[in-house]
Amino acid sequence: MQNEPNPFKQLTSISFNLVKAGKATLTVRDIAGKLIRIVNGEYEAGMNTISFAKSDLNIVGVLYYTLESGNFSETKKMIVLE
Repeated sequence: MQNEPNPFKQLTSISFNLVKAGKATLTVRDIAGKLIRIVNGEYEAGMNTISFAKSDLNIVGVLYYTLESGNFSETKKMIVLE
């Protein structure tokens, strides 16, 4: 799902739904493709949420995040404000 809120100034959350429990990886990159943050984990089946504070990302502007789990991969854009 799209991060909420977007754009954000302090905190944002990315929710995702897994059909079955398993590994998921969330990567955050800047517009040049530089890796900003990576979160790997084992998640339960159903709705899961990963939250970021602006200070976790240490960057302002447009970022792209990719969620990967099994054969699924999706990329979305988020905006971090001053």
